[in-house]
Order: sequence, then structure tokens, then C-alpha cells
Amino acid sequence: MTSVTDPVQELPQHRGDPAGARSGACALALLCGVQLMLVLDFSIVNVALPEIAQGLGFSRSGLSWVLSAYALAFGGLLLLGGRLADLAGRRRMFLIGLAIFGIGSLLGGLSVDPAMLVAMRAMQGAGGALTAPAVLSLITTTFPEGPERGRALGWFSAAGASGFAVGVLAGGLLTQFAGWRAVLFVNVPLVAAAIVLGWRLLPEASGPAVSRHYDPAGALCGTVGLSALIFGLAQIGAPGSTAAVPIVSLAGGAALLGGFVAIEARVASPLLPLRLFGSRSLSVANGLSALTFITAGAMPLLLSLQLQEVMGFDPLTTGLAFLPSAVVVALAAQAAPRLAVRVGAKPVLVTATALVATGAALLARVSPDSGYASLILPATIVFGLGLGAVITATTIAATDSVPAGDQGVASGLLTTSQQVGAALGVAILATLASAHTQSLGELSSATIAAGIRFAYLVGAGVAAVSMLTALLALPPGRNRP
Repeated sequence: MTSVTDPVQELPQHRGDPAGARSGACALALLCGVQLMLVLDFSIVNVALPEIAQGLGFSRSGLSWVLSAYALAFGGLLLLGGRLADLAGRRRMFLIGLAIFGIGSLLGGLSVDPAMLVAMRAMQGAGGALTAPAVLSLITTTFPEGPERGRALGWFSAAGASGFAVGVLAGGLLTQFAGWRAVLFVNVPLVAAAIVLGWRLLPEASGPAVSRHYDPAGALCGTVGLSALIFGLAQIGAPGSTAAVPIVSLAGGAALLGGFVAIEARVASPLLPLRLFGSRSLSVANGLSALTFITAGAMPLLLSLQLQEVMGFDPLTTGLAFLPSAVVVALAAQAAPRLAVRVGAKPVLVTATALVATGAALLARVSPDSGYASLILPATIVFGLGLGAVITATTIAATDSVPAGDQGVASGLLTTSQQVGAALGVAILATLASAHTQSLGELSSATIAAGIRFAYLVGAGVAAVSMLTALLALPPGRNRP
């Protein structure tokens, strides 16, 4: 987000006024609820993926795009969403983004084929990219600096951290008792209520900016270029793909990303100021985040397929099986800043990425005869400890050396790296798992398990590269949260 700090209309903040306090509390509850919905919508479909594949006829590799489309649209348009919120009005973009998200949810639930569902998931992600920056900006402009804002941001962080856990549990319940379409339809009444409450409770917060440029060309080149690049990588070796498809897609993606860099270097108000990459800590933190999320983004898809198609879990039991690791992620995310204060972000990130690699390697040992408590549970807890610490420690490393005026865009860049890494990981590792399964001949629980194990091992290798990057490239010294 840009750092426009013009006067804004705020909600009443009278410490002795019960009505003002209630108004502020209601606004905060609404904003945290929307943040929770945006985060859980990546994980809520994980448990439903086998039913989605059966209901719409997805191929095993194509199924990954149900997750990748959301993550890619969300990450690719996030910086544009922050700019629009600052320039066009935060409440306005909050409401517009929610409407787009809600329409995507409704049409996604009505999907009749794979292409329609993937397109609607991308529409959800685009709506989320417009909404998420406005949510954070509305919190920081509604609540005055000091303890009041600190408490509000604490609730905001808690909502985001709990999103994955709530998503997998809700996905299991809805899929088990109402079918896969319910995981999309459930958003529609929630969005409708949020739009009505947002119109009534939230202030319009915007002001005259130094520049009114939105940089749509940069957003288009960046998002389409990343999409083409990820699609091309996923098509290498994919069943049924010709050699020309990945070559054309990779070449087009590289050309568009080159155009994105050229646009950002010349435009008056770039979405992504290239000078930020002069910070070694920020550059390395974004690389670490993208690498780690290649593994972390694919893990929920692989584990959901593993539990349901290999071990025979039903959707509800699968959702419950995810819950311990999701709680561990939230707890580790809260503990990592305190550790970073004591020892610095570098030791925390080296240890955390090693835990992610170890967790993925342990999951690669799972077979149809494995027990949940004896192997899957400890493996996912180790993985969750590492992932939670990576999320907050990379934030510290990325923003520590960035001037106050660039904190918003630095945070947005880190979230973009996470989402793009997740989209890349889901697309590539799912394709590798599918290709390896098909290479073994007849489809069975044993061959599916072998394909998933192969993908886990590749993910563990990527996480190991992330660990080496943290060890060798991150500057030493203590980072402040």
C-alpha cells in the first residue's frame, strides 16, 4: 500500500462515550471477520478437493488450479489493491472487493465444469486483493496510534492466524454434510452481511494523493506474466501436454515480466518501487518466503488427497486431522517475534526453514498403512512450527531496514511473494505427483501414495534450499519486530 497520510474521517473515539466505543468495537469485529474469511478461503476448499474432482471431472494435475487461481489472483493484484484503496477510498474498495468476492463465490458454487470453477476462484482472489489492503488501512486510520491501535492490530493478526484452522474445519463440516458447493456458497450470506455493515459502520478514508496514477499496465503485465510462467512450469512433463505449450507459456511469461520491470522503472507512481530491492534483507526475505511457500502452499492439497484417497478418511475427519498443525502455525507465529528480539531473525529463519524441510521429508514416509498419530500428526506439527515462524520472521526481516514511508508496500510485496510461491508450489508439485503416479501404471492407493511421496520429497528439497539461502544470504544482526 502507498503511504498517503492525509486527514481522514474517523469513527468517534471518545473514551468516555459508550456509543463511540461500541461503534469502534463493531467496526473492528467486522474488519477482523472479513480478514478471517479471506484467509480461510484458501484452505476451506482443501478438504473438498476430492469431491470437486469427482463432481466436475478435474484431472489430478488440473485440480491444483482450484487453489492456484485464488492465490495467484490474490497475490498478483494485491499491490494494485493497496494503491486503489489509498487513492479511490478505503471503504469504497472494501465494498467493491467484497462484492467481487461474493459474486465469484456464488458463481463458483454454480460451476458446471473445471474451467468455470477455476475462473471463479480467480475472481474470488481478485476481490480479496482489493479487500485485504483496505481492511488493514481502515484499522490503522480508524483507531488512533498507541495502545488502542495495538489492540486492534492484535485482533486483526489473530483473525488472520486462525484462518487456516477455521477453514479446514469448516471445509470438512460443510463437505461432509452439504457437499463441496457449500464451501463456496457459505461466503455469499457472509459477504452480503459484511457489505451492509460496512456501509453503515465504516468511515470513508481517503485523501488527495500526490499522484493519481493507478499503474494498471504494471498490474496487468505482472499478474498475467506470473500466471503464464506458473502455467508453463506446471506443464513441463504434465500428462497430455505437448512440448510447445510450456515453451510458449514460459517465453510469454518472461516477456511480460520483463515488461513489468520496464514499466515499474519508468512510471511516475509504480506499484512496486524497484529501489526497495536495494535492501538486502528485504530481497532475501521475499525470496525465502516464496521458496518456503512453494512447499507450504502444496502441503494442504497433498495431505488432503493423502488422507482421503490413500488412507480413506472422510471429509470431516480430514478437517479435524489438519486442526493440530493449524493451531501450531498460529502459536509459532506469535512466538517467533519474541525469539527474533533475543537472537535475531536470521537464526529463527534458518531453524524454521529446516523444520519445514524436516516436516515435508517426514510426510514423504507416509504409506497406506501409516498411522495418523504415529507419523502424520508429528510430521504436520514439525511442519507447522517451521511455517508459523517463517511467516512472522520474514516479515521482521523484510520490513526492518525499510523506511516508514515504504512499510506498506514492503508488507504487500511480502504477501505477494507468499501467494505467488503458494500458487507455484500447488501447480508444480501437484503436477509432479500426478505424473509420477501415472508413470507407475494402474491407479491405486499405493501408486497415488507414491506420487504424493515424490512431491513431498521435492518440496523438502525446495525448503532445504530456503534454509541454505537464509544461512548464507541473510545479513547477521538483530532485527526488531
